[in-house]
Order: sequence, then structure tokens, then C-alpha cells
Amino acid sequence: MRRNLAEIVARELGSKPVLPDYVIILLIVLTAATGIIGVALLFARGYDGDLAKAEGELANLALSLQERTDEVLQSVESVLRDVVGRIPQNCLQAHEFDGFAASQATKAILVGACHSLSQIVRIDLVNARGRIVGSSTPRPMSDPIYVRDTTYYRALSTDPSLTLYLGEPMRILATGKRVLSLARKIESAEGQFLGLVVSTIDLGHFERIYKDHLRTLSLAITLYRRDGVILTHCPFSERALGRRVWRPNTPLQRLIGKNVPTIIRDLSWIDRKERVVALRPLAHYPAGLAVSRTVAELMAGRRLESRLISFFAYVMDIGIEAASLLGLRHVRTGILRAASESYLSRHDVLTKLPNRLLFVENLKRTFLAAQRSSTDFALHLIDLNRFKDINDNHGHGVGDEIVQAVARRLRERLRKTDFIARIGGDEFAIIQRPIRNRQHVVDFIASIQAAMQVPCTAGNTEIEIGLSIGVAIASTDGKTSTDLMKAADVALYAAKSDSSSSYRIYDSNIKDTRAERRALEGALRSAHDNREFELFYQPILDLTTNRMWGCEALVRWKHPSKGMISPLQFVPAAEESGLIGPIGDWILEEACVTAMSWEVPLKVAVNLSPVQFRNRDVFASVKRALDISGIPAQRLALEITESVKLTEEATATLKRLKALGVSIALDDFGTGYASMSYLRSFPFDKIKIDQSFVRSMLDSSDSRAIIKATIGLAKDLKMSTTAEGVETEEQLNALRLAGASQAQGYLIAKPMSREAIASFIVDAQKSQPRARDEQGAARAVA
Repeated sequence: MRRNLAEIVARELGSKPVLPDYVIILLIVLTAATGIIGVALLFARGYDGDLAKAEGELANLALSLQERTDEVLQSVESVLRDVVGRIPQNCLQAHEFDGFAASQATKAILVGACHSLSQIVRIDLVNARGRIVGSSTPRPMSDPIYVRDTTYYRALSTDPSLTLYLGEPMRILATGKRVLSLARKIESAEGQFLGLVVSTIDLGHFERIYKDHLRTLSLAITLYRRDGVILTHCPFSERALGRRVWRPNTPLQRLIGKNVPTIIRDLSWIDRKERVVALRPLAHYPAGLAVSRTVAELMAGRRLESRLISFFAYVMDIGIEAASLLGLRHVRTGILRAASESYLSRHDVLTKLPNRLLFVENLKRTFLAAQRSSTDFALHLIDLNRFKDINDNHGHGVGDEIVQAVARRLRERLRKTDFIARIGGDEFAIIQRPIRNRQHVVDFIASIQAAMQVPCTAGNTEIEIGLSIGVAIASTDGKTSTDLMKAADVALYAAKSDSSSSYRIYDSNIKDTRAERRALEGALRSAHDNREFELFYQPILDLTTNRMWGCEALVRWKHPSKGMISPLQFVPAAEESGLIGPIGDWILEEACVTAMSWEVPLKVAVNLSPVQFRNRDVFASVKRALDISGIPAQRLALEITESVKLTEEATATLKRLKALGVSIALDDFGTGYASMSYLRSFPFDKIKIDQSFVRSMLDSSDSRAIIKATIGLAKDLKMSTTAEGVETEEQLNALRLAGASQAQGYLIAKPMSREAIASFIVDAQKSQPRARDEQGAARAVA
């Protein structure tokens, strides 16, 4: 017979039971039940608290990603506005628009605009009939292409209130790339619909931003249009692309329609899991972000509590005689995971530095603290020079290593009170706090520049890195953190534009020249269309025969109101805008045609820009100039500087040109950092000695030694030499004695127009016999 619990307890205590069996059992049950109820209440309370905290973290992450997504779309929209702004007023007419869109100048604009942002795949101009009439794509369109069936064309062509439209996602069949269209309306001054400028955006750009935050399998990030169409989903889901983010007639559909930030629980139709979803509409576009995690993942830390409750219930079911002796332990997990996600939303993944979001927060706090404590601080905006060239020539992997190396070196120069952030691809910001005076700021800049003196090593490549720095001081340059940021940005642009200085500290006399640069680019486009450019020709003398070797073609801009403008003033703007492509093609053709008209078959030399090698088919441009003019290839010389990166493609192009008979010269030899390695990379025909050495050769033994060594090197390599900037007889005689092949400069002749050079060549031929006699006499005297 089973003994009851009261007897067992009595025997263990050595006395008779003082309470009946049912009372003891009832007390134990009540004790156990009280414990279970308490655990359940604590569990529920902790569950709600953890869920609220997780929702807050999701909302913060959604805000961070919304701001970055807005920035990407705003930068693309800015490019579209710039393209529309470059359309001349006389072309904003229905009968003029198609012709303008199909011109080479417009092609250059679209190519330059497309290359200005890595997320842009192509840019097209569409006329009012829905036909693509201009494109940044390199290949011409053999057949007409219409976009009348697209939603962006139908919407923008029929709704007068719309100026911008975000299209649906689609896949490019040829490459498999998933893209998105952002279209902007083009209208005449009278409001007539002329067409669209359409950018095709790589959705992979957004996905790369979002993937930095996918640290758990349950986190999902969806970029959707306001009508619910999914633009991209991370992790990637083929079935999600182009579908709607909601199931019909659900709370999620109604909340997205309200277009306000909110948190909701919803069953995802993509993975059929219950999720906590943070909705965040974009600030400037009809789209939004949904950042979600599964409820199961958020509550992963609550599984132990759930198991404890089940255990207590089971023990109580079988007797739970020891339930009142058990204690409850409250374990919270997920806190580290939430903290990690909060960190990632405010830090750059590549450099581990604070990102733009945390920088803006810190700048505002610093500004307020400085006002309260009457202290001062400086904001430094730092930009890496030629970073795009590094990515283009060495790859993005090397570019990432360079960014990491620069971040390390900058961080090493900071005090504990200073703050550094990476706020863009190649842009850093430093808050120097506090500062004593202006000299304190200058000393800090010198320290930063000193950190960059040693080249950065990426893999087996050593790359010299220069910095442009713009500085604004809080006490004088801005009443708010936004004003201070603008002042530092203006100073940075001034530093980048000033070849004589790598940094600028803001003052009210600095002009924001970005508007002037845009005006200059617009004037350049008009100049090309209106044939305002003119070639001048400077003779080159053969020092061995005392005859003319040929001429160098030099471009000038004959402005209708400002007169002749030097290429030093407009060529950099032409290179930045991409207009150097069509201008360079015209220079080649004009120089070849002019040389073909000379009575004597002299050579003509033409300079090529590094941008032409990056953005154009140089071989095709040269071949076309030769075919149009009929000039033999042996009469054309092309001059390049060390700024042309001898990639495999560029080297192959130069070899093809040399095979045609075109000679290749290395210009401005000795002024760069890699002259010797450049000579080893390609078999040049000629070295041009820079005029800076020639001008100082009579006074500087170093310059004479460099010229002598260059001439000797050229002879050993079977190359000729041309000395530039010869202005005196003494310089010319010294160059003859040193063994230079040719000379060029004001002593021989100044650059002259097409008509003047033709007469000069005729006169030079007539004087050749006398010149030879004088040369023979001079040799006899020597």
C-alpha cells in the first residue's frame, strides 16, 4: 500500500504529522502554483520589454538605411537635374530637341554624367514620342527604341503635376544585372512636354549597402515603392522582385498607404514567418524601407524561461513535491546582438570608423557643447586625390586597402578628444576639439600631411596618396552645425581647385566656384557647338639640319567677349565634364587637315588627354582623323604625359597606333614621379624635355645635368629629344652642344594661326640655303 506524503514527512522529522495529508499537498500545490504564476508574470513583463527594445533598434536601423538610400537617389537626381540644366535654351523646343539629343556634344554630357556615379548604369534622353534619341551607351542604336509602354513614360507624359518618377525593377538580359529607372521630365519654357532624361540605376548598389547589416539570417531589408512594388529585397529573393510587399487587405497595406514611420507585426509571404517590421518612408521619394526580423529570433533569449515553466508544470502534474524549493533564474539573451546591430548602423564596415550618421550626431553635440563652454573647435573635411584613378587602374580591392591605410594613419594623428569619421567613399571628417587658435589648426594639418609622405602599400603596389583638406572654425564660420559643414565643404572645393595648395581654411573671401565651374562647362559646350576653338601651330626646329621638323598643334578658345583663353583655364573643366572627348577628336582632325594643306610635308604633333584614354576609343579617333585628312600616319606625332596610366588597354592602343606609323612622344619628361618606369613600359619615339629645365639650364648645374642625362638616355634608347621653352640664343647653343635633336620655343617662333603658319613654312623653305651656309660657317669656327 502506498504511503502518503504526510507520513513520509513526519518520519523524516521524527514526529507525528501536525497537518492532514490534503492540507500539505494543497500548500505545496499553492506554493508551486504561486512560483509558476510569478515566473509567468516576470516572463511576460520581460518579453514585452525585450520586444520594445528590439523594435527601437529596428527603427533606428531603418532610419539609418532610409537616410543612406535617400542620399543615393538624391545624388542620381542631382545628376539628372544637371543634365537638364545643360540643355541650351534654344534646344528646349520640340523641333530642336531631337537634334540636340543626338549630337556628339550631348553624348559627351551623358557619358560624363553616367561616369560621375558608380550606381548609374546608363543615362538616356527620350523625346515626347517615347523614343530614345540620346544615350550614354558607347554603341550607336541601329534600330529605334521606344519606351512608351513603361510606367514612367506614361505617368510623366500624362500627369502635369509629376516631374520625377521611380520605375519598376527589371533585369538586363545581356548581363543579368537588376536595375531600376529614375526618370525626370523635360519641358520647354512654356511648359510643353519635350521628353525625359532617364537614369538606369544598379540595384546591386543598394544591396551592397544593405548587406553590411545582414548579420543574422532572420534580418530582412526591403526597398519598396509607395504602391507596394518591391524594388529590392535582402537577402535576395527572385520571387520577391517586382511583386508587392503586402498581402491584399492587411494592416501592412493600410500602414504603408499612410506613409508614416511605424512598427508592425506581420506574417511575411516570402518566408511565411511572423516578423516585427519597421516601416520607414523615404524623405524625398515615393518609396520606403521595411526592416524586419522574425519574432522567434528577437525572442531567442526567452526560450530558457519558456522551458522552465514547462518543467514546473510537468513536475506539478506528477506531484511537484519539491516545487517550492526551486528558484527561478531570469536569463536575458539578445542584448549583445542588439548592441552589435546598433554599432553597425553607426559605423563604417570597411574602416570601423564612425559613419556619416554618427558624425552628424557628434558634430551637433560638439557644437552645442562649445557654445555652452565658450570653447572652439575646427571641422576638417578630407578628400583623397585621384582616388577614382586608383580604383580604375588598380581595382576596387586596392582602393579599399588604400582607404583602410589612410584611416589608420589619420587615426594615429588624433588626440583622445578628437573625433574622426568616414563620411563617403574617399572622404573623411575630423572634429579637432578643442583648439587654441588658428596656428593650432595649421599645425594639425601639417601633421596629417606628414602622415601621407610615405606611399601606401596595397598588395605589391606602392601608391602615393595626396589629400585635399577644407577647414571651418566653429567660432567664426557658422552659427549652426549645418553652416559649419557648408563652410568646410566650400573650403575643400577651393583646396581641390587650387594647384598651389593642398588645404584651405574657410574665410568669407573664398568664393564657391562650383557654380562658376558649371557655367564654364556650359560655355565650353556652346563653344564646341559654335566652333569657337582654334588651333595655333608652334614650329619645331631640327638642330641637326637647321630645318623645320614640324609643328605642335595648340588649342585656343576664341571667346566672343573675352577674346583668346589659354588652355590652362579651360582644359581641366573640359576633362572633368567629359567634353575633352569631342574637343580632342576635333583637334586631331583639324590638325591633320591643316598639315595636309602645307606645301612642305612636315610633321604635326598633337597632345592627348588622359581622359581620352579612359572614356574614348583613341585608336578609332586617330584613324578617323587620318582617313578624313588623307595625311600619311608617319607625319602625325602624338604626345602623352605620365598622367596617362599605361594600363594593358592603353598600352595596346599605343602599340596599334605605332604599327600604323604614328610616332609617340613622352611630354613633360622629368616633372612626374615615374618617368624612368614610364620609359621602360613603352618604346617611345621621342622624349620632350620640360621647359622648366631649359629655362634654368644656364643658371642651374642641376638642370644642365638633368638635360644632359636625359639626352644621353634617349640616345641609348634610340629616341630623339625635343627641348621646350627655348627663348635665348645661349640656351639654343647649349642644347646643340649637349646633343638635343630638336628645339621649340619663342626664340624659334611663337604659336601662330593656320594662315600664319602656312606663310611661315614657305618663308622658312626659301631661307634654307642661307641657313645651311651659316650653320656650316658656325661649325668651321667651332
